Amino acid sequence: MRVTTKGRYALRAMINLAVNGGDKPLSIKKITEVEDLSPIFLEQIFTKLKKYELIKSIRGAGGGFLLARDASDISVKDILEAVEEGIRMTPCCASESVPASQCVKLPECRATGFWNSANDYIMKYFESYSLARVIKEFGPANL
Repeated sequence: MRVTTKGRYALRAMINLAVNGGDKPLSIKKITEVEDLSPIFLEQIFTKLKKYELIKSIRGAGGGFLLARDASDISVKDILEAVEEGIRMTPCCASESVPASQCVKLPECRATGFWNSANDYIMKYFESYSLARVIKEFGPANL
């Protein structure tokens, strides 16, 4: 399994919103300066996060972005699923959002069950970590 740059940046930006935003909206410019991210790329990521209702935007002077829910109610899995096009270890793995590949060996392949089980384990791990838990357990490094 490979979490893409989009997934890594989304988690960093969401941590930044949770730690530095609170009830005050943060601009993309502010987040990109602190996190050293591309503003255009972060806009694309925020479009997806907003679509999944993980963040909300406030327009106008002093506007920006806020978490749409409490940090304890947003999992790492939620964030990754919002910005990735399906997270799976191999093309054999099916998920709710991505069907398994059309491999001709799939019906009788004994390895497929193993890969699906491993993928499920990792997804449960991502689901077990809320944004708040990540912040609490992995500290304030680089914030």
